Amino acid sequence: MNRQLMFVTAAVLCCLSVQAFARDDVNKEPLVAQTLDKFNQNVDRIYKQMQPGGVYEHISPGEKSRVDHDIGIMRKLLQAHASQNDMPAEDKVTLANAQEEVNSVLSHNDNNRLICEHSARTGSHIQTTQCRTYGEIMARRERDRKSLRDRERMIHYNTRGGGL
Repeated sequence: MNRQLMFVTAAVLCCLSVQAFARDDVNKEPLVAQTLDKFNQNVDRIYKQMQPGGVYEHISPGEKSRVDHDIGIMRKLLQAHASQNDMPAEDKVTLANAQEEVNSVLSHNDNNRLICEHSARTGSHIQTTQCRTYGEIMARRERDRKSLRDRERMIHYNTRGGGL
């Protein structure tokens, strides 16, 4: 009985702690297409955020291409109509689908998106939760790649007779 109570208490605390890590600075809906002017302003902001140091700086070339394609579809529809309200139902569906695709790609690549992992440390059975932002994970990955490249360069240099 005591063991079950401990398990239930741990599960409740775990759920509460994960909820406590919810971030307000994650863009819930980065792109909203209502009128062409507002859309163009949002697109300019998004492309600036794709630059180094921006919220979406880690977006892959393939995902950026998908965003470009869908933004093109949305722009074409908004140029043809004064606003989303003036569109036929079929165009509204196309616009909504393109907008959802762009927002899902951007949300996935948001540096502020929180990613939590629940695992046991090496040599232990005690589970811990570790949360980091997507930006922190990507920065760590890039540092690790650079370190590996530097190490390989040094090994190559030493085996060619250039080292000690």
